[in-house]
Amino acid sequence: MVRSHAKNNTTQANLTHYERSLLRQAGAARRLGRDSFKPLDHCNLCLVRVTDPVACSQAHIYCRECALSSLITQKAGIDAQRRELERWEADDARRRSDAREAARARVVTDFEKGMGLGSVRKAGSTAASTATSTDLAGEIERRQLEAEEKAAAAIEAEESEARKAKIAAFWLPSLTPEAPLGPLKAIKLQPLCSVGTAPHPFSRKSLLPVILNYPGGSDKPHCPSCAKELTNSSGGVLLSSREPGGGGDEPAKKKKKVDGKKDKKEKEAPAVCGHVVCKTCAETVVAPAKACPVCDAVVEAAGMLPLGKEGTGFAAAGGAEVKKATVAFRV
Repeated sequence: MVRSHAKNNTTQANLTHYERSLLRQAGAARRLGRDSFKPLDHCNLCLVRVTDPVACSQAHIYCRECALSSLITQKAGIDAQRRELERWEADDARRRSDAREAARARVVTDFEKGMGLGSVRKAGSTAASTATSTDLAGEIERRQLEAEEKAAAAIEAEESEARKAKIAAFWLPSLTPEAPLGPLKAIKLQPLCSVGTAPHPFSRKSLLPVILNYPGGSDKPHCPSCAKELTNSSGGVLLSSREPGGGGDEPAKKKKKVDGKKDKKEKEAPAVCGHVVCKTCAETVVAPAKACPVCDAVVEAAGMLPLGKEGTGFAAAGGAEVKKATVAFRV
């Protein structure tokens, strides 16, 4: 490719990699290659080799310290968000109450004007006056319920028209009007693990132990069954169980009472095992025996979790994507 001297800094005949990247289409998306992938045994937060590794319910690996630090940070943010939501709900309830009172006052005023109650009444009998006031109260209550929403909409329209006259430059950030928000739905605030395609719940009690095997001082994890190296291409399977191996008469099974009811204070057994094996050993050794090949812990199909990794294992695609967006100004 021949280049123009007016567009480039040097007089070389060929374009450099940087100059060639400038000619690519703006906003194009590209998959990250294997050089940008995190190794299999590295933490998803600090991006270094894990120390005292743990994993979430979907087998995303962390350092224990990083996981607990993330939980503390998220819980502090959740408390702040909860206080903000409570403040917003209180303000919203106050605004709705004020609007309801204003609508009721508007309905009563319109009704009294329509009935001619604003004029001076002539002296009459006490009985007739009492009957009239009773009928008036019932009629006002009925009309109030029917016309409350209509009056509130009219008041809101009048306030909106009044604001339009005061807003001269509504496109400025400091003068942009705020749209009223509707009632908030029930929002469950809880710490989340953001690794993967969709965030999922993340708590200290749900952390799973992880045991990586480094034979002979190797810096790469290996399968403890077949001694195969575990990488992003080959992947790994995390074995999780609630029943440790070598047990006698089912100590981890839950016992029910005579009446068939479970004890409310009964707690779930802690997670054990945590060995990471290759996919081949998981399918040929662990699945048929339903036991870990290292500690003999009982491993069901639900306890065989694919260890979180980056990439898809194929050369043409990756799990991470980078995009570049630019704004083109035209005259």
